[in-house]
Amino acid sequence: MKIVAAVDGSSYSTSSIQALAHFTPPEELTLVHALHLPDFNYPMITPDLRAEAQEEIKVQLRKVGEEILDGAQKHLPADFSHVQRVHQIGHPVDVIVETARSARSNLIVMGARGLGPIKELILGSVSHRVLMHAPCSTMIVKAPVTQLKKILLPIEGQEDAEVALQFLALQPFQQPVEVEVFAVWPQPQLSWPTTVRQSELLEIQAIEEAQKRMKHITDKLSRMNFLCQAHVGMGDPAYAILAQAKASQSDLIIMGTHGRGGFSRFLMGSVSNSVLHQSPGPVLIVR
Repeated sequence: MKIVAAVDGSSYSTSSIQALAHFTPPEELTLVHALHLPDFNYPMITPDLRAEAQEEIKVQLRKVGEEILDGAQKHLPADFSHVQRVHQIGHPVDVIVETARSARSNLIVMGARGLGPIKELILGSVSHRVLMHAPCSTMIVKAPVTQLKKILLPIEGQEDAEVALQFLALQPFQQPVEVEVFAVWPQPQLSWPTTVRQSELLEIQAIEEAQKRMKHITDKLSRMNFLCQAHVGMGDPAYAILAQAKASQSDLIIMGTHGRGGFSRFLMGSVSNSVLHQSPGPVLIVR
């Protein structure tokens, strides 16, 4: 497996680097830091003065960036031997995404400040935009990951199940983990009148269908030597996932994304976005 770890010197990025201790030593790990130069295109600044100021700031940022990369490398597990460093000028999102693409990475790991959806919508964030454009799976870490023993795997359909299984087939974790497969029946409002008995039958059928779908997934996980179990929840999917993660004391949520493309998805959100915003623990979005 190949991993890209984005670092910016914050405590959040330090937590994301320390979380790598729970992963199997990768074939290659790339530490990436971006130099985001300020814009000096002001009418009162002459071209010569602008070039001189940019060069001075570039030298300072490179020095700070190297110190950040040195600090991140010190927090890496001792058995992570194949480490590359990328230190480039550019917007962090562009640098991170392009590094992952060129390295053909399987996973991007990065920290996030956990802003709420309104703040994130207004201000934007590197982590959110990387998630939208990443060419591979991405894990967002908001706090130190002290252990990784229990994983919650919410499944909506066959597509996200297969993508999650492909990622888990890489055997990415250092120690054995238990995977809880979780499906949610959202209890939709029906457009026609139903009796209590009809509603109960519909609920039973939906749960049975979810259990059949999950049995197929747990069988595959068992063949991969994962300990696993399956549960069905009801209600609002994002709320149900977060509640189950808390009840099960899950250390990590792994889920797919059924993203609308581009700006409409950013505005409208999705189950995965809601979980990402509200989960206090790490969330890994598989692609």
